[in-house]
Order: sequence, then structure tokens, then C-alpha cells
Amino acid sequence: MLVIKLLAVVAVIAALVLGITMFNQHCAEKFGHAFFTKKAFYLTAAALGLIAVGNIWRHSSIQSHGDTLNGLVLMILGTLMACWMIYVNIRRTDAVYGIGGSVAQLGLFSVLAWVWLPLMVLALIGQFLLLMTAKPVYVVNR
Repeated sequence: MLVIKLLAVVAVIAALVLGITMFNQHCAEKFGHAFFTKKAFYLTAAALGLIAVGNIWRHSSIQSHGDTLNGLVLMILGTLMACWMIYVNIRRTDAVYGIGGSVAQLGLFSVLAWVWLPLMVLALIGQFLLLMTAKPVYVVNR
């Protein structure tokens, strides 16, 4: 039974990837606009990061009876970034494709960003540790 469940999960993921790829190619051919790009992913990750940090900041301000305005401002900036991306998608395509593609784009990229951001932090820490432990290299034959 476990093998069937794993095969079903793999089939669903493969269908999702294939569907997104086909939708992206269709929009690129019809409108000249691709929804799933690196720039869109980074913008979604930044918007999601601002919303998450703003929420944490607001929550800690509530706990310490402080000013929650800073957290709310960050959350509003993150929401405005996401709204700007939706606006650009609708502007470059039509309303149906723009809204549908934006919902798929934000939904997929938000999930990927939640996985990607902690991994990126770990990679940056690893790079920093590698740089700190590197020995100097001297050129002898010059």
C-alpha cells in the first residue's frame, strides 16, 4: 500500500510540473509573458519574507506591549509586492490568464520559498564557515 501511495504522490507532482510547464509555454507563445521565472520567484520570496518577518515583529511587539506599526508596515510592503506582481501579470496577459497564472504562481512559489529560504540561510552560513577556515594560498612560481 505504501508503494501505491508513493507512486500516487510522484504522479501528482509530475502532473503538476507538466501542467505548469505547459501553461507557461502556452502563455509565452500567446502573450510573450512567462509566469514562472527566477525574477518572479525571487520577488515572491521577498514578499513572503517581508510578510513573515512583519508578522513575527508584530507578534513580539504585542507580547512586549510595544508598537506594532513596524511589523504592520513590513507586512503591507510584502502584500504590495505581491499585488504588484499580480498587476504586472494581468497587464502583460488578459484578466483570466493573469489572475489564474498569478494564483498558481504565488501558490507554488510561496511553498517553494518556505523550503528555499531556510536552505539558503544554511548555505550562507556554510559558505561563511568555509571562508573563515580557508588557509591562504601563496603563488610560488611567478
